[in-house]
Amino acid sequence: LIDGSEKQLEAAAALTGAERVQLKKVNVSEIPATAKALENHQVAISALPHSMSLPAIKAALEAKVSLVDLVGEAPDERAALHEAATEAGILIIPGCGVAPGISNICVGRGVQLLDETHNALIYVGGIPKEKTPPLNYQTVYLLESVFHLCLRPAVVIQAGKQVSAEALSGLETVEFPEPIGPLEAFYTDGVGSLPLTMAGKIKNNLFEKTLRYVGYAERFNFLKQCGLLDKKPVKVDDNYVAPFDFLARLLTPRLKLGPQGDILVMRVVVEGLKAGRRQQHLFELIDYFDPQTRYTAMARTTGFPASSAARMIAQNQLTEKGVRFPEQLFAGKHYEGFISELLTKGVAVTHKLSD
Repeated sequence: LIDGSEKQLEAAAALTGAERVQLKKVNVSEIPATAKALENHQVAISALPHSMSLPAIKAALEAKVSLVDLVGEAPDERAALHEAATEAGILIIPGCGVAPGISNICVGRGVQLLDETHNALIYVGGIPKEKTPPLNYQTVYLLESVFHLCLRPAVVIQAGKQVSAEALSGLETVEFPEPIGPLEAFYTDGVGSLPLTMAGKIKNNLFEKTLRYVGYAERFNFLKQCGLLDKKPVKVDDNYVAPFDFLARLLTPRLKLGPQGDILVMRVVVEGLKAGRRQQHLFELIDYFDPQTRYTAMARTTGFPASSAARMIAQNQLTEKGVRFPEQLFAGKHYEGFISELLTKGVAVTHKLSD
């Protein structure tokens, strides 16, 4: 385990309870030191803040160690390192979590199984099992990241062309079986590498919409319209405070995940033509908080894809080199092996075909 915080290292080691875990205090932003710590290993998993993702990849390149990364942003920057990774004889897999990650793999699988793809639609979100005010939402990761997801424009493909959509627009209701029930879905920026890897392969629409309990978008937009998500500081008496920072600090304890835990809900719809006939591939994943391990559904569905990919590299099941996105690796011949590996952890991705 490598981290810049000794306290975090000790907490993680205590959580694993494994004697073979070795701790190394390293500032991951320092590439030479990180490369030194990675030397003589087969594969590493990067579970770092977004700002530290690229330095970790560059350290892996220097150490010639394969890397599975949870961060999937800026796919062009990562794809540009393909030749360097190939020359180093290693495999880099960016964005190998739940979304991006499993969602991208399902899209890639559907596209491969069709002769002509018309639409690829991703619906995904983490929701609390128990609805609680004020947002009927509880955090399973950093609240600031939750805010940013609903503030930045979303990349989508409409009529085969890449465009920008306002976050929280495109609101619709999606029905799920009980105990989940109806959820609302709205555009968010989560398609990751798909516009790059699926370029020219989807004729009409590609998007990701985040799932929440009905009413979330209206409540969030109310906060936004009140200026409570602005980052420009305002003067309060003799102090300057950014409303965004104040709201995040205020809501973090109020939105802490309760003892009932969370649910991860994903539905991916890929539709088009096969042998001249309309076909729809429906992929679904519904996962729950595990009270025995205390792993949240979000942690399970984010961490297990990365650890499954790393295990497949270590066991020489993946012999590809370079920078490969999940949909490039696991939508084809490795699909069944990857899905089976997830299933051993209790993460079940279902696939149904309909005309």
